[in-house]
Amino acid sequence: MFKNLTVILLTVIMVVSLTSCGVKQSVNEKIAEKVTEGVINKATGGEADLDIKDGQLTMKGEDGEKLTLGDTKWPEGQAAALLPKFNKGKIISTINADKGCLVMLENVEPQDYNKYVEELKSSGFSNEVSEYSSETNHNFMAKSNETTYVVIMYDSENKTISINLEISE
Repeated sequence: MFKNLTVILLTVIMVVSLTSCGVKQSVNEKIAEKVTEGVINKATGGEADLDIKDGQLTMKGEDGEKLTLGDTKWPEGQAAALLPKFNKGKIISTINADKGCLVMLENVEPQDYNKYVEELKSSGFSNEVSEYSSETNHNFMAKSNETTYVVIMYDSENKTISINLEISE
Protein backbone atom coordinates (compact mmCIF):
# COMPACT_ATOMS: atom_id res chain seq x y z
CA MET A 1 0.00 0.00 0.00
CA PHE A 2 2.77 2.48 0.96
CA LYS A 3 4.66 1.64 -2.24
CA ASN A 4 1.55 2.26 -4.36
CA LEU A 5 0.85 5.55 -2.60
CA THR A 6 4.44 6.68 -3.14
CA VAL A 7 4.25 5.91 -6.87
CA ILE A 8 0.94 7.75 -7.16
CA LEU A 9 2.17 10.83 -5.28
CA LEU A 10 5.43 11.03 -7.27
CA THR A 11 3.52 10.71 -10.54
CA VAL A 12 1.00 13.34 -9.50
CA ILE A 13 3.77 15.75 -8.46
CA MET A 14 5.49 15.24 -11.81
CA VAL A 15 2.31 15.87 -13.80
CA VAL A 16 1.26 18.89 -11.74
CA SER A 17 4.71 20.43 -12.12
CA LEU A 18 4.61 19.83 -15.88
CA THR A 19 1.20 21.40 -16.29
CA SER A 20 2.03 24.36 -14.04
CA CYS A 21 5.27 25.12 -15.95
CA GLY A 22 3.42 26.31 -19.03
CA VAL A 23 2.84 22.99 -20.78
CA LYS A 24 -0.70 24.00 -21.55
CA GLN A 25 -1.20 22.60 -25.02
CA SER A 26 -4.12 20.22 -25.27
CA VAL A 27 -2.03 17.48 -26.90
CA ASN A 28 0.61 17.55 -24.18
CA GLU A 29 -2.05 17.53 -21.45
CA LYS A 30 -3.71 14.47 -22.98
CA ILE A 31 -0.37 12.65 -23.26
CA ALA A 32 0.50 13.49 -19.66
CA GLU A 33 -2.98 12.38 -18.58
CA LYS A 34 -2.69 9.00 -20.34
CA VAL A 35 0.85 8.36 -19.06
CA THR A 36 -0.21 9.21 -15.51
CA GLU A 37 -3.31 7.02 -15.77
CA GLY A 38 -1.13 4.14 -16.97
CA VAL A 39 1.35 4.50 -14.10
CA ILE A 40 -1.39 4.79 -11.49
CA ASN A 41 -3.35 1.86 -12.96
CA LYS A 42 -0.21 -0.30 -12.94
CA ALA A 43 0.62 0.69 -9.34
CA THR A 44 -2.87 0.15 -7.98
CA GLY A 45 -4.20 -2.56 -10.29
CA GLY A 46 -7.27 -0.40 -10.83
CA GLU A 47 -8.75 1.93 -13.38
CA ALA A 48 -7.87 5.58 -12.89
CA ASP A 49 -10.00 8.34 -14.35
CA LEU A 50 -7.87 11.50 -14.55
CA ASP A 51 -8.59 15.01 -15.68
CA ILE A 52 -5.75 17.52 -16.02
CA LYS A 53 -6.83 21.09 -16.57
CA ASP A 54 -5.15 24.44 -15.86
CA GLY A 55 -2.46 22.90 -13.64
CA GLN A 56 -5.02 20.98 -11.59
CA LEU A 57 -5.28 17.19 -11.48
CA THR A 58 -8.52 15.43 -10.57
CA MET A 59 -8.61 11.66 -10.04
CA LYS A 60 -11.81 9.67 -9.72
CA GLY A 61 -11.74 6.21 -8.18
CA GLU A 62 -13.90 3.21 -9.00
CA ASP A 63 -15.95 3.92 -5.87
CA GLY A 64 -16.72 7.45 -7.12
CA GLU A 65 -14.37 9.17 -4.66
CA LYS A 66 -12.67 12.21 -6.15
CA LEU A 67 -9.24 13.66 -5.31
CA THR A 68 -8.20 17.08 -6.60
CA LEU A 69 -4.61 18.35 -6.50
CA GLY A 70 -2.73 21.47 -7.46
CA ASP A 71 -5.36 24.18 -7.49
CA THR A 72 -4.44 27.70 -6.34
CA LYS A 73 -7.96 28.61 -5.24
CA TRP A 74 -9.65 27.67 -1.97
CA PRO A 75 -11.12 24.18 -2.50
CA GLU A 76 -14.87 23.70 -2.47
CA GLY A 77 -16.94 20.71 -1.42
CA GLN A 78 -15.73 17.39 -0.05
CA ALA A 79 -13.62 17.68 3.14
CA ALA A 80 -12.83 21.35 2.49
CA ALA A 81 -16.48 22.18 3.16
CA LEU A 82 -15.80 21.55 6.86
CA LEU A 83 -13.16 24.30 7.06
CA PRO A 84 -13.71 28.03 7.32
CA LYS A 85 -12.12 29.74 4.32
CA PHE A 86 -8.70 31.29 5.00
CA ASN A 87 -8.85 34.67 3.24
CA LYS A 88 -5.26 35.87 3.65
CA GLY A 89 -2.00 34.99 1.91
CA LYS A 90 -1.54 33.26 -1.42
CA ILE A 91 -2.56 29.64 -1.98
CA ILE A 92 0.31 27.66 -3.46
CA SER A 93 -1.18 24.15 -3.41
CA THR A 94 -4.31 22.24 -2.46
CA ILE A 95 -5.41 18.64 -2.12
CA ASN A 96 -9.08 17.90 -1.52
CA ALA A 97 -10.90 14.57 -1.18
CA ASP A 98 -13.83 13.09 0.71
CA LYS A 99 -11.71 12.15 3.74
CA GLY A 100 -9.16 14.95 3.83
CA CYS A 101 -8.01 18.32 2.69
CA LEU A 102 -4.66 20.13 2.64
CA VAL A 103 -4.19 23.80 1.75
CA MET A 104 -0.75 25.42 1.71
CA LEU A 105 -0.32 29.19 1.61
CA GLU A 106 2.48 31.73 1.63
CA ASN A 107 2.61 35.44 2.55
CA VAL A 108 0.67 34.84 5.76
CA GLU A 109 1.14 37.23 8.69
CA PRO A 110 1.16 36.05 12.33
CA GLN A 111 -2.08 37.88 13.13
CA ASP A 112 -3.76 36.05 10.21
CA TYR A 113 -2.72 32.69 11.71
CA ASN A 114 -4.02 33.73 15.16
CA LYS A 115 -7.32 34.96 13.74
CA TYR A 116 -7.81 31.72 11.81
CA VAL A 117 -7.16 29.59 14.90
CA GLU A 118 -9.87 31.55 16.73
CA GLU A 119 -12.20 31.11 13.76
CA LEU A 120 -11.59 27.35 13.82
CA LYS A 121 -12.33 27.20 17.54
CA SER A 122 -15.58 29.12 17.12
CA SER A 123 -16.61 26.89 14.20
CA GLY A 124 -16.42 23.78 16.38
CA PHE A 125 -12.77 22.71 16.39
CA SER A 126 -12.57 23.02 20.15
CA ASN A 127 -12.19 19.42 21.37
CA GLU A 128 -8.87 17.90 22.43
CA VAL A 129 -7.08 21.12 21.57
CA SER A 130 -3.29 21.09 21.46
CA GLU A 131 -1.25 24.20 20.75
CA TYR A 132 2.50 24.68 20.47
CA SER A 133 4.54 27.82 19.77
CA SER A 134 8.23 28.58 19.48
CA GLU A 135 9.94 31.68 18.13
CA THR A 136 9.09 30.81 14.54
CA ASN A 137 6.75 27.81 14.55
CA HIS A 138 3.16 27.66 15.71
CA ASN A 139 0.92 24.59 15.65
CA PHE A 140 -2.74 24.12 16.41
CA MET A 141 -4.50 20.74 16.54
CA ALA A 142 -8.12 20.10 17.47
CA LYS A 143 -11.10 17.88 16.83
CA SER A 144 -14.61 18.96 15.95
CA ASN A 145 -15.95 15.48 16.73
CA GLU A 146 -14.65 11.93 17.18
CA THR A 147 -13.66 11.53 13.53
CA THR A 148 -12.73 15.00 12.26
CA TYR A 149 -9.60 16.88 13.21
CA VAL A 150 -7.56 19.78 11.92
CA VAL A 151 -3.83 20.47 12.13
CA ILE A 152 -2.49 23.95 11.35
CA MET A 153 1.24 24.58 11.07
CA TYR A 154 2.52 28.12 10.70
CA ASP A 155 6.12 29.18 10.06
CA SER A 156 6.37 32.89 10.92
CA GLU A 157 9.91 33.16 9.53
CA ASN A 158 8.85 32.05 6.04
CA LYS A 159 5.25 33.25 6.45
CA THR A 160 3.83 29.92 5.31
CA ILE A 161 0.90 27.97 6.66
CA SER A 162 -0.48 24.50 6.03
CA ILE A 163 -4.08 23.70 6.90
CA ASN A 164 -4.78 19.98 7.10
CA LEU A 165 -8.17 18.42 7.80
CA GLU A 166 -8.68 14.68 8.13
CA ILE A 167 -11.79 12.59 8.59
CA SER A 168 -11.03 9.16 10.03
CA GLU A 169 -13.36 6.20 10.03
